[in-house]
Amino acid sequence: MTKKTRTKTTITKEIIEQVEELAEQGFNNILIGQSLNIATQTLSTNTKLKEAIQRGKLELSKKVTSTILEALSMNATNQQFLVKRLGLFNPAINIKKPNNAKDAIENLANATKQFADGLISESQLRTIEAVSNSFTKSYEITELEDRITALEEKVSNEK
Repeated sequence: MTKKTRTKTTITKEIIEQVEELAEQGFNNILIGQSLNIATQTLSTNTKLKEAIQRGKLELSKKVTSTILEALSMNATNQQFLVKRLGLFNPAINIKKPNNAKDAIENLANATKQFADGLISESQLRTIEAVSNSFTKSYEITELEDRITALEEKVSNEK
């Protein structure tokens, strides 16, 4: 049984261009690696290759979006669906970056008021609610851990 060894890939301008082109064609990292005989770990850790993949995927995204929008240009029903689905005309949600549990609760209260006033959708409210609740729980757990650690240190110093 012969052992197959991998040689270290030298990253050249040509390889970077090939990686970008394959990503633009919709290849994922595994397929790109197999096509060019490059380890997937190299594709995900090498900065130049990661950037090439991102550029390729961005170009693919632009092409797909353009094609979809062209196809929708003649159908008003599909246009309305897309506008609603993408939330193109939804107003900006008035929330701030929370620094503590109180800020997260204020964001949730503001979002609830905006929902009651008809300014945001129920799905937007539920998203803010989930994020606010997660932040609040994480903040409270961290604060409790800090208190427990301080108490343990105090008890061990008293002994």
